[in-house]
Amino acid sequence: MNFYRISFIILFLFSAPSTLFASLNVDGYDEYIAARRLLASDRGDGEVPRIFIRAIPEKIKEVEGIERRRLFIDLILPIILAENEKIEAEHDAVMAAVKKEDRSDADILLINETAKKYMLINKDDDFLTLSEEKRAAVIYLLDMNIRPVPPAIALGQAALESAWGTSRFTFEGNNLFGHVSKDPSKGLKPKNWSGMQRHIYIFDSITASISAYMLNLNRNRAYRKFRLYRQQDPKDLMKMAEGFDRYAIIKELYVGRLQTVMFKYGTHRYNDAKLAEPGTAGMIGDLKQVYITN
Repeated sequence: MNFYRISFIILFLFSAPSTLFASLNVDGYDEYIAARRLLASDRGDGEVPRIFIRAIPEKIKEVEGIERRRLFIDLILPIILAENEKIEAEHDAVMAAVKKEDRSDADILLINETAKKYMLINKDDDFLTLSEEKRAAVIYLLDMNIRPVPPAIALGQAALESAWGTSRFTFEGNNLFGHVSKDPSKGLKPKNWSGMQRHIYIFDSITASISAYMLNLNRNRAYRKFRLYRQQDPKDLMKMAEGFDRYAIIKELYVGRLQTVMFKYGTHRYNDAKLAEPGTAGMIGDLKQVYITN
């Protein structure tokens, strides 16, 4: 008998003895399947189970067509939604700080660190010493830029950049989006690249890759049109896709491909997906340690 131990985080256990408040972090395909069975979760209820896989499993190469696309979406959609939750929390925290009339030192520190993270002020700048006009611009852009990435777009770009999770960079570097390493001596060397060309960054996990991708979209000047279209109408996926004409060297052709993936292959259907609330993970009894038998 083989045992697969699922590493998980129990967030809360309340008085109801058969309700588990948990997020599950899994390492491989067998653990992922066991976790889904454990939580008795399915997309049919409209909620996405909080199961987070560290890396795309080799299993995805064994399936094709719609089965591969569905597995890929199942694997990364929870991570996309969880990263969006973090972005929303970051937005709410910094906007609460800027709206205070009497800001504390902690508020100012948060504003400065966040503005620098999103490249809205220089490293040596201080929010308090900026002109009134500049401070207003920083506040406006903090509100505009720190926003969730529509799941349909994140899924679509991940599919395009990683060939639905089957690329070499996905397996060797947990790199879904082709992020490059600043140090050419590190990372994965693409075929046909030579000299000092940047290599492909190696991430510790798929979560780290998606987090870097979202930060890139929310602060890189190349995607200002995307952020503007998202502000104007966060539901208009076709219009937001037009904001990625500088994402790849094929420019407008890339925009068309992204739109095709969203609406021909159906990632648009997941744009309103929500993670299951921690308290609705499933009725599975008094659980202290999880072991799944095969």
